[in-house]
Amino acid sequence: MTDQGDEISDIILSAKPEGATALLCQNCTITIEEGYTLCAHCELQFAGMLLQLARDVTPLHDSLDATLHPGGHAPSRIQTATPPTPIRLDVLDLLDILDSTAYELKRRLDGIDALDWRKDPQAEDLESTLIACAAHERLATFEDAGFYMNVIKGLARKSDMLLDPPEQRREIGGCELCGSMLTAGPNDQWVTCPVCEREQRVQTVKLRRLKTLCWDDSKRGSAADIARAFTDAGITLRRNTITQWVKRGRVDSGPQGITYCSVYRRVLAGGLDKI
Repeated sequence: MTDQGDEISDIILSAKPEGATALLCQNCTITIEEGYTLCAHCELQFAGMLLQLARDVTPLHDSLDATLHPGGHAPSRIQTATPPTPIRLDVLDLLDILDSTAYELKRRLDGIDALDWRKDPQAEDLESTLIACAAHERLATFEDAGFYMNVIKGLARKSDMLLDPPEQRREIGGCELCGSMLTAGPNDQWVTCPVCEREQRVQTVKLRRLKTLCWDDSKRGSAADIARAFTDAGITLRRNTITQWVKRGRVDSGPQGITYCSVYRRVLAGGLDKI
């Protein structure tokens, strides 16, 4: 935590009553003093997530256009593909849930009965409501703080996924040490096994997988699957090439598919130069 964060924590802690009975934080379950439902650290984390969501409101609105949008947190990234609908329904749903949750939290912090519509405060925009919730004096003392913190945490995670989607990853082969399936993105050079933490070259894992497929006579696949396995391992092979070999009887093919080993033998024999 930064020095500024430590100062804020000290201020929050100093404001708590002395000699109070110890209770448990509703989020992290550490000991806190009577009258509070969240510890100082969780209170800061809760407020930070609310402020982060307030900052995300404008990028989320901007990304509603599915035909062309700035890509959330990275304005230079452009999405050019045209989906079936001009509006991103996943973003629209998130904004709707975030809007209702923010106003519900604000009423809860203000102590307004959910059924008493006459005491409804004047409606503010979503961003202002989230900021007001983050700065509310009862953020760490109202009864349902832990529940709402978990809800806000989930919404913040969904917002990050929509604005900055993770890089597309797919399976590349098994770990050399423990056999666990490894995944990698298109630009990854190295991959670390999540089980045994062994670091391996992506290209080596792909070649090892291709070797396993080609040395087993029982391994079969479609022309597209086999072409992808060879190309991923650094041996450029087109699906159409394999299809032509099948038509001419140069590789083994059956109801279960084409054998990897026969394609491998054909590649070794220089079949790529003689289609």
